[in-house]
Amino acid sequence: MKKSWLFTLMSLLLIPTALAEITDTLGNIWDKVLLIGDLSLLGLTDSFAVIAVTRILIWVLMFTVFFAVINAFSGKEGKGLGFLGKNHAVVVAGVIATIAAIFLPDQVLAATGAGWATAIALILIGGPIVGLAYTLFNLTKWMGQEHDTKGTVILKLSLCILLFWILNVMKFHLGGLF
Repeated sequence: MKKSWLFTLMSLLLIPTALAEITDTLGNIWDKVLLIGDLSLLGLTDSFAVIAVTRILIWVLMFTVFFAVINAFSGKEGKGLGFLGKNHAVVVAGVIATIAAIFLPDQVLAATGAGWATAIALILIGGPIVGLAYTLFNLTKWMGQEHDTKGTVILKLSLCILLFWILNVMKFHLGGLF
């Protein structure tokens, strides 16, 4: 009995795909997903949308930090905030995070976002470069050899060429920014 209802429901849901071209349907779905993803459905300009999302993220971060700190110091009578229970910690952290997220100026939010973006970019760009350089210096030790062989020299040369290519690509792409 249940399978017949499931078959009927699936048949009714699949009728539009039989009547329309599947590529147009998937393209429209993808456009709707992108519309939601870039927050243009809110009718805000790009700068306001970025500030709004940053405000929400700051609220989540501050709530998490305050809740963890209050929860760590409460619950037992011997601790500093022993009079607060878990429900109290949720309310106090929510109020403090809401006040902070509402009253932070837009310039502070933009500077916070730019600072974190810079840190992440340095990690993503600098991480592979530092890792390859570390590999170059420690390759013979990892292979259990005291001196370089022809194979390790070729491997180090190819890693140097890869590093040179990465740095040239970075110079090309970052050259227009400065």
